[in-house]
Amino acid sequence: MVMTAVFAAGQGEAGASGSAIPAYDPNKQYEVSLGLYGDLEAAYTAVFASEDFKKKFPNVTITYQTSDFGGHHSRLTTVLAANEATNDIEALEVGYIAQFVEGGGLTNLAQAPFNGAQVGKDLVDFAMANATTTDGALVAMPVDIAPAVMFYREELVKAAGVDPQDIINAQTWDDIIEIGEQLKAAGQIAFPHANDVALVPINGGKGGWFQDGKPLEPKQKFMNVLELVKAVRDAGIDADYGAWSGPWVESFKNGDVAMMVNGAWFGGALRTWMAPEVTDWRITYLPGKFPAALGGTYLGIPEQVPADKKAVAWEIIKYLTTSENAQLITFETIDAYPALTTTYDDPVMNEDVAYFGGDKVRQIFADVAQSMPNAKVSEYDATALAIWGNAVTSVITGQAGVEQAYNEAKAQILAAIQ
Repeated sequence: MVMTAVFAAGQGEAGASGSAIPAYDPNKQYEVSLGLYGDLEAAYTAVFASEDFKKKFPNVTITYQTSDFGGHHSRLTTVLAANEATNDIEALEVGYIAQFVEGGGLTNLAQAPFNGAQVGKDLVDFAMANATTTDGALVAMPVDIAPAVMFYREELVKAAGVDPQDIINAQTWDDIIEIGEQLKAAGQIAFPHANDVALVPINGGKGGWFQDGKPLEPKQKFMNVLELVKAVRDAGIDADYGAWSGPWVESFKNGDVAMMVNGAWFGGALRTWMAPEVTDWRITYLPGKFPAALGGTYLGIPEQVPADKKAVAWEIIKYLTTSENAQLITFETIDAYPALTTTYDDPVMNEDVAYFGGDKVRQIFADVAQSMPNAKVSEYDATALAIWGNAVTSVITGQAGVEQAYNEAKAQILAAIQ
């Protein structure tokens, strides 16, 4: 669907300039196209309708090309590979960052006149690192993030004889598996699928696939993943529902499952469309307050965007990522947690959230976000992730043991990158 938003007269704001890219001209009329997925259009439409934006960019017309998650990224992959025309700004989910680092096609925003590292100094460190290559290129700017947390249904676990405080106080995944076994004994399934926890021990799987050029090191970090998913499946505490399948989606409202690991964005999905009538979903930290992120949106400028459009595209990206007005409107519209750390002190972040039992869950999100370790991406991350995903599946399905799966994955990655 394509929609257009036109902003009335007012005062503009000059942006960065450089010899190769004409400076943004606040007295010139611009049309900027955004390629988006999911419900981002709803959020950005609200941002662009705000008085603050209209005052700063009265000369900018925004158009959208929006599609579903898979369709958007497939289109973007195809047009960048073929060097075909794109939108002036393209959104991409963090899981696709490495793919576009490998394939190229996105403007390096670390260079002048963008100077993205300085512009993004107040964006959460790990998110900036996730879009920064080992040689310092910044391929996109983080606009929202997804601190990973544990979602659980308070009344369901109580009905199974489990004290919710045990989930809150869990220090290890062994503690969670033991709770899952208690739930199972009472006829309750813990997780939709064993794979739901697979990216948590490796910090969400965003970067960190190589150490000193060697894949899947340190070994124990990756062995922990395989041992965890095997333990979940062997304990029989997952429902074996494929992600985003009908049974998977329905499980969150019909009581099939009592727990879920996911990013902050998932809370918005529960509240608005997946399980709006359910009253006992709650949020707590992952075991031991382990920091991980599962999801996040970035905005980039394809290389083939005309030079005279890159300056205005950059101004819009800067506004969406570093303006508190834009970040908070986006959050309030679609629950996309801000990447901008200066918003974490806003009163809205300390509000009780009725859907989650009146808890101040946004403070948990902020705490996790600021505890995440940094891991830069490489051109081989997409390859490593794909091969590793197959290794995880082979362990879950019993086709390979933990050691075998690790060794085979490492060998396959080495063969692919040499």
